[in-house]
Amino acid sequence: MRKTGISKTDAEDVLSVAYTETSRAWDDIVDPEGFLWDRVSKRFLDHVRKQKQRDQEFLCDPSEKIAHVPAPVDGEPEGCVGLIRLAELITQLPPDDQKVIVMDACGDSKEDQAVALSTSPGAARVRLSRAKKKLDVLVKKDAEEH
Repeated sequence: MRKTGISKTDAEDVLSVAYTETSRAWDDIVDPEGFLWDRVSKRFLDHVRKQKQRDQEFLCDPSEKIAHVPAPVDGEPEGCVGLIRLAELITQLPPDDQKVIVMDACGDSKEDQAVALSTSPGAARVRLSRAKKKLDVLVKKDAEEH
Protein backbone atom coordinates (compact mmCIF):
# COMPACT_ATOMS: atom_id res chain seq x y z
CA MET A 1 0.00 0.00 0.00
CA ARG A 2 2.91 2.35 0.64
CA LYS A 3 3.95 2.00 -3.00
CA THR A 4 0.56 3.24 -4.16
CA GLY A 5 0.58 6.40 -2.05
CA ILE A 6 -2.49 5.55 0.02
CA SER A 7 -2.67 7.60 3.21
CA LYS A 8 -2.13 5.98 6.59
CA THR A 9 -5.74 6.73 7.57
CA ASP A 10 -7.10 5.07 4.43
CA ALA A 11 -4.82 2.06 4.94
CA GLU A 12 -6.09 1.71 8.50
CA ASP A 13 -9.68 1.89 7.23
CA VAL A 14 -9.01 -0.81 4.62
CA LEU A 15 -7.42 -3.05 7.25
CA SER A 16 -10.20 -2.42 9.76
CA VAL A 17 -12.87 -3.47 7.25
CA ALA A 18 -10.85 -6.58 6.34
CA TYR A 19 -10.47 -7.56 10.02
CA THR A 20 -14.19 -7.05 10.59
CA GLU A 21 -15.07 -9.26 7.62
CA THR A 22 -12.61 -11.89 8.85
CA SER A 23 -14.03 -11.90 12.37
CA ARG A 24 -17.59 -12.27 11.07
CA ALA A 25 -16.66 -15.33 9.00
CA TRP A 26 -14.23 -16.79 11.55
CA ASP A 27 -16.11 -20.05 12.14
CA ASP A 28 -16.07 -20.92 8.42
CA ILE A 29 -12.45 -19.95 7.68
CA VAL A 30 -9.94 -22.74 7.01
CA ASP A 31 -6.86 -20.54 6.45
CA PRO A 32 -7.17 -17.29 8.48
CA GLU A 33 -4.01 -15.67 7.10
CA GLY A 34 -4.99 -16.39 3.51
CA PHE A 35 -8.54 -15.21 4.10
CA LEU A 36 -7.34 -11.97 5.72
CA TRP A 37 -4.86 -11.36 2.90
CA ASP A 38 -7.64 -11.89 0.36
CA ARG A 39 -9.95 -9.46 2.20
CA VAL A 40 -7.25 -6.79 2.54
CA SER A 41 -6.45 -7.07 -1.16
CA LYS A 42 -10.10 -6.80 -2.17
CA ARG A 43 -10.86 -3.86 0.15
CA PHE A 44 -7.72 -2.08 -1.07
CA LEU A 45 -8.84 -2.48 -4.69
CA ASP A 46 -12.29 -1.19 -3.73
CA HIS A 47 -10.65 1.86 -2.15
CA VAL A 48 -8.52 2.53 -5.23
CA ARG A 49 -11.55 2.25 -7.51
CA LYS A 50 -13.57 4.66 -5.37
CA GLN A 51 -10.66 7.11 -5.26
CA LYS A 52 -10.24 7.03 -9.05
CA GLN A 53 -13.97 7.48 -9.55
CA ARG A 54 -14.02 10.41 -7.11
CA ASP A 55 -11.01 12.02 -8.82
CA GLN A 56 -12.53 11.62 -12.28
CA GLU A 57 -15.92 13.05 -11.40
CA PHE A 58 -14.61 15.84 -9.21
CA LEU A 59 -13.06 18.53 -11.34
CA CYS A 60 -14.36 18.40 -14.87
CA ASP A 61 -15.47 21.96 -14.29
CA PRO A 62 -14.39 23.19 -10.86
CA SER A 63 -17.12 25.81 -10.71
CA GLU A 64 -19.88 23.37 -11.55
CA LYS A 65 -20.54 22.39 -7.93
CA ILE A 66 -21.06 25.97 -6.75
CA ALA A 67 -22.62 27.56 -9.83
CA HIS A 68 -26.12 26.52 -8.73
CA VAL A 69 -25.87 28.38 -5.40
CA PRO A 70 -28.14 31.48 -5.51
CA ALA A 71 -26.65 34.92 -4.96
CA PRO A 72 -27.51 36.63 -1.66
CA VAL A 73 -30.80 38.51 -1.90
CA ASP A 74 -29.76 41.32 0.43
CA GLY A 75 -26.38 41.93 -1.21
CA GLU A 76 -25.81 45.11 -3.18
CA PRO A 77 -25.27 44.25 -6.86
CA GLU A 78 -22.16 46.41 -7.21
CA GLY A 79 -20.53 44.75 -4.22
CA CYS A 80 -21.14 41.21 -5.43
CA VAL A 81 -19.50 39.10 -8.06
CA GLY A 82 -21.92 37.09 -10.16
CA LEU A 83 -21.63 33.38 -9.56
CA ILE A 84 -20.95 32.65 -13.19
CA ARG A 85 -18.15 35.22 -13.22
CA LEU A 86 -16.84 33.81 -9.93
CA ALA A 87 -16.81 30.35 -11.49
CA GLU A 88 -14.80 31.73 -14.42
CA LEU A 89 -12.33 33.33 -12.02
CA ILE A 90 -11.94 30.07 -10.11
CA THR A 91 -10.91 28.33 -13.33
CA GLN A 92 -7.98 30.76 -13.58
CA LEU A 93 -6.47 29.34 -10.38
CA PRO A 94 -4.07 26.37 -10.34
CA PRO A 95 -5.82 22.95 -10.22
CA ASP A 96 -5.10 22.26 -6.52
CA ASP A 97 -6.36 25.73 -5.59
CA GLN A 98 -9.52 25.12 -7.62
CA LYS A 99 -10.03 21.78 -5.92
CA VAL A 100 -9.63 23.09 -2.37
CA ILE A 101 -11.89 26.13 -2.98
CA VAL A 102 -14.64 24.02 -4.50
CA MET A 103 -14.36 21.40 -1.74
CA ASP A 104 -14.56 24.13 0.91
CA ALA A 105 -17.59 25.69 -0.81
CA CYS A 106 -19.26 22.27 -0.85
CA GLY A 107 -18.65 21.85 2.88
CA ASP A 108 -16.01 19.12 2.71
CA SER A 109 -13.91 18.74 5.86
CA LYS A 110 -10.25 19.72 6.07
CA GLU A 111 -9.43 16.02 6.32
CA ASP A 112 -11.26 15.31 3.05
CA GLN A 113 -9.46 18.22 1.44
CA ALA A 114 -6.13 16.89 2.70
CA VAL A 115 -6.85 13.45 1.24
CA ALA A 116 -7.84 14.97 -2.12
CA LEU A 117 -4.62 16.99 -2.18
CA SER A 118 -2.47 14.11 -0.83
CA THR A 119 -1.26 16.28 2.02
CA SER A 120 -1.82 16.95 5.71
CA PRO A 121 -4.87 18.83 7.06
CA GLY A 122 -2.59 21.71 8.10
CA ALA A 123 -1.16 22.01 4.60
CA ALA A 124 -4.71 21.86 3.19
CA ARG A 125 -5.70 24.80 5.44
CA VAL A 126 -2.71 26.79 4.22
CA ARG A 127 -3.55 25.89 0.58
CA LEU A 128 -7.14 27.06 1.12
CA SER A 129 -6.05 30.32 2.70
CA ARG A 130 -3.64 31.06 -0.14
CA ALA A 131 -6.20 30.05 -2.76
CA LYS A 132 -8.78 32.40 -1.23
CA LYS A 133 -6.24 35.24 -1.28
CA LYS A 134 -5.47 34.55 -4.96
CA LEU A 135 -9.18 34.45 -5.75
CA ASP A 136 -9.73 37.70 -3.85
CA VAL A 137 -7.04 39.37 -5.96
CA LEU A 138 -8.71 38.09 -9.13
CA VAL A 139 -12.13 39.32 -7.96
CA LYS A 140 -10.78 42.80 -7.14
CA LYS A 141 -8.94 42.98 -10.44
CA ASP A 142 -12.08 41.90 -12.29
CA ALA A 143 -14.16 44.53 -10.44
CA GLU A 144 -11.72 47.26 -11.47
CA GLU A 145 -11.92 46.19 -15.11
CA HIS A 146 -15.72 46.24 -15.15
